[in-house]
Amino acid sequence: MDQPKSSFIFPTYNEVNNVKILIPTIINIFKGLNIEIIIVDDGSNDGTIEEIQKFQKEHPNIFLVKRNKLEGIGSALIAGYNMAKGKYIISCDSDLSYSFDGIKKIADTLMGGSYDLVLGSRYLNGSYYEAPNLNILQKKLVSKFGNIFLRLVTFIPVSDFSANCRGIKSSAWKNIGIKSKDNFMLFETVWRVYKAGGNITEVPIKFYDRRFGVSKLKLNKEIFVF
Repeated sequence: MDQPKSSFIFPTYNEVNNVKILIPTIINIFKGLNIEIIIVDDGSNDGTIEEIQKFQKEHPNIFLVKRNKLEGIGSALIAGYNMAKGKYIISCDSDLSYSFDGIKKIADTLMGGSYDLVLGSRYLNGSYYEAPNLNILQKKLVSKFGNIFLRLVTFIPVSDFSANCRGIKSSAWKNIGIKSKDNFMLFETVWRVYKAGGNITEVPIKFYDRRFGVSKLKLNKEIFVF
């Protein structure tokens, strides 16, 4: 396979029904663009791995990193980012919570401009955050006010530090030396790119409650992650 222009990173843990939709949709959206898809799986036992392997038989640009236990999104993203061969790296949750048009918008902005980091924001004009029940509404409020707090204390002009729907130049990623291996990695990436003088922008994205599977993020952890 030729050197990919862009690398797409998706962490998974028991997402069999979601990857059935996710993988072919990403392939279709970015048809004609030289991409690779890297899936970092944290020990799924619901058929996720087998489903991914089916796609691998037809698409040599799909790579699977199999890990034995649930190590968390930060660790999974670091593994995927470090493995990426593309000039541009785009990552997103694999549970279909972020709209595909948002992923496309992030990729287009990153590849078409001078930005080092492009963040998907659930809080800009034109964005959307679905909260169909009290539990999700609580997470939304914690996230919203937590992000406001981070913006005030860091003076970084960003509205959403914690959404895993973002893109970064490979050159920027290699230069920032991320230390965190948990969810805090999402904030740390923004902070380190900003401190290094990187060019950061945000685009509005739509966030929906998952259709399949069970959320792995609990409210007590959300307090520390926003």
